[in-house]
Amino acid sequence: MVGDAGGSCDRAAELNAALAAGLRAGYDAAADDWDGGPGKIYAPLARALVAVAPVPLAGRLILDVGAGTGVASRAALAAGASRVVGVDLSEGMLRRGDGGFPIAADAAALPFRDGCFDLVLAAFSLNHLERLETALAEARRVGGAIAASAFAPGWTHPAKDVTDAAARSFGYRPPAWYTTLRPGSRAGDPEVLATLAAAAGFTQVQVTVLAVPTGLATAAELVSWRLGMAHYAPFVRALDPAGRAALRHAAEQAMAATGPGPLIPLVVSMAVLTAR
Repeated sequence: MVGDAGGSCDRAAELNAALAAGLRAGYDAAADDWDGGPGKIYAPLARALVAVAPVPLAGRLILDVGAGTGVASRAALAAGASRVVGVDLSEGMLRRGDGGFPIAADAAALPFRDGCFDLVLAAFSLNHLERLETALAEARRVGGAIAASAFAPGWTHPAKDVTDAAARSFGYRPPAWYTTLRPGSRAGDPEVLATLAAAAGFTQVQVTVLAVPTGLATAAELVSWRLGMAHYAPFVRALDPAGRAALRHAAEQAMAATGPGPLIPLVVSMAVLTAR
């Protein structure tokens, strides 16, 4: 039985490593075009998260977990933070960022001493984690407070299905890491988030749902958001220029054909965890 248990642990470790590698590769592929595509939706969401942080940011040292190209880092600096350290698995995303000091690391094993940050930001990164409990415990270990966000349960947008159908017609299939981690529902469930944050040692735990306007409204903007995401990026980059143009055109045409509803300014329903 000991041998069987050891084998199970090895297989779980291999699966986790494969998921992490796929996730990293996807975001590395997405990095160059991120700010012009998905970054346009995540920037206003990051500003909304920073605005409800449970501690004042002025003069504070902030850790941005899942920093990507630094939208939350820049929002924190704009709010007066003295310094922001950005952590992400994807070195490609970190290289494209300009909002903080970048370190490639895992949210579940942060390379920092206890209590060295005033606030941990986790802007739409918890949904990528299989070990959500471990990541929250690590955030509590290194930080005095947390502000984290995820898509609220049940929130979606027609652009997701429309773009997915267009991409599949060109041969796209979702990568294994995305089908395993999607849709990250635990990370956006208010009750689960509050329970896990309290178990990690946070107090004054609060989870709210905010409606955040993003400003995206045209078919081109919505398609750029979706096709720029990490689960599409390696496939899109593998197409030749004509294929990429054809895919984008097909997705934009399909988006426009759905009627005026999806083309109103995009508003995201965002679950926000704040705790100290």
